[in-house]
Amino acid sequence: MFMKRIVSGACLLATLIASSQALATMSLDRMIVYFKPDQLPRQDVVVSNPDKENLYLQTEVYKVVNPGTEQEERIRVTDPNEIKLLATPGKAIIPPNGHKTVRLVSLETPKDKELVYRVTFRPVVGDLEAKKTAIKLLVAYQALVFVRPQNPEYKVAGKLNNGKMTFTNSGNINVVLRNGKYCTSSKEESCTDLSDGTRIYAGESWEMPLPEGAARGKGFIQYGLFDGEFEETQKFSL
Repeated sequence: MFMKRIVSGACLLATLIASSQALATMSLDRMIVYFKPDQLPRQDVVVSNPDKENLYLQTEVYKVVNPGTEQEERIRVTDPNEIKLLATPGKAIIPPNGHKTVRLVSLETPKDKELVYRVTFRPVVGDLEAKKTAIKLLVAYQALVFVRPQNPEYKVAGKLNNGKMTFTNSGNINVVLRNGKYCTSSKEESCTDLSDGTRIYAGESWEMPLPEGAARGKGFIQYGLFDGEFEETQKFSL
């Protein structure tokens, strides 16, 4: 029996074993990794095992094609000639209450726009003999990895059409729209918080319905634009 479910960047795997229900836990010190053109092409992710048993870890690299769109694909990279992002070691044993550093190494700097990867950190178990069935949950995590080009820059513009606001990122890196507000004037008390927000990848767009009471020529929408290191506020007139 096998079950898989995506939960906030974690894959929840259930495997039948001969014991009472248990949870194989681990944690990563970060879930998003940035490779910048002015830094060394390596980044480390620390995996911790707070369990009382050994953690058998396997890493897998997936290249993300058409990120953030309905056509998004995650392609497992296994051909040595095509591997541009390394994760070492590929397999490891982490002792109880221990840690292991997994090094990610980028082998190229993109020319046009950033490359996007997902690296899966997956706990594995060996063959088990069972006199009775039970469930052990194995939680796998995926780290989101961005390899940035020379002169990284996002460029976000907003366009109002048919009661919706479309934000387009014509830059070469992704940007996160967060801490949104709708304001009817420049006074802070005129602003209401927006729950909507998202990551817009390079060359992609995101559409949101206008907040209640908003209309063309009536105020502006404001977002904090976060590039992974800094956040700047940008206003989009209606």
